[in-house]
Amino acid sequence: MSPAALDALGLVASYAFVFGFIGMATFLMRRHILRASAARKVIHIGVAHWWLIALATMSDPWVASVGPASFIAINALALRFRLLPAMDEGADRRNLGTVYFPISLLVLVNLCWRGVMPPWVGGIAVLVLGWGDGLAALVGEGNGAPGVRIWGGRKSAAGTLLMFSASFAVTLIFTLIFNGRYGALLPAIGVSTVIATAATFVELFTPLGIDNLTVPLAVAALYAGVFV
Repeated sequence: MSPAALDALGLVASYAFVFGFIGMATFLMRRHILRASAARKVIHIGVAHWWLIALATMSDPWVASVGPASFIAINALALRFRLLPAMDEGADRRNLGTVYFPISLLVLVNLCWRGVMPPWVGGIAVLVLGWGDGLAALVGEGNGAPGVRIWGGRKSAAGTLLMFSASFAVTLIFTLIFNGRYGALLPAIGVSTVIATAATFVELFTPLGIDNLTVPLAVAALYAGVFV
């Protein structure tokens, strides 16, 4: 298959994947299997894996930018007019996290596909946000602990621990697979500990969905600047 055809296939697969996750979460919410807040985080975790589709299929940075750029507009309209209830129902209108997420993707796509950093580093950043922040919010809301308020957001010890653990696991897997410089187990554990600590700290002190910008961009900058 030619690069252009593979790019086109990746673009079609991207929209099918993202809207498929939104549709699944909406169905589960309407059937009262998921709360609205849990549905948002299922989408958050699932959509982060779009990066793997882009990594496998897309070579043109303009094509790779189409999906994130379009979802900045789609998510802003959906938030304004409550068009996607699984993403927006019950959400704080001050929280623009669903808009910040594709902005992060767009920035990272252009950094990675234009040679500033390896695309797999962007994968670490996006999946740290997806799994770490997503699971932290799910567990923090579901464990019944009161948590503490930090800059307008409630943080729990369980959620913070899970943010660290998920960030560590994502970074370790990618480092072992892709990073020849730190690809042995002990160096990879050291790298993963540094990245997970930084990601957890940034998430802990970033309010109102802005962590969808700060976490992936901080992780990408730290990893690419120090460990590549």
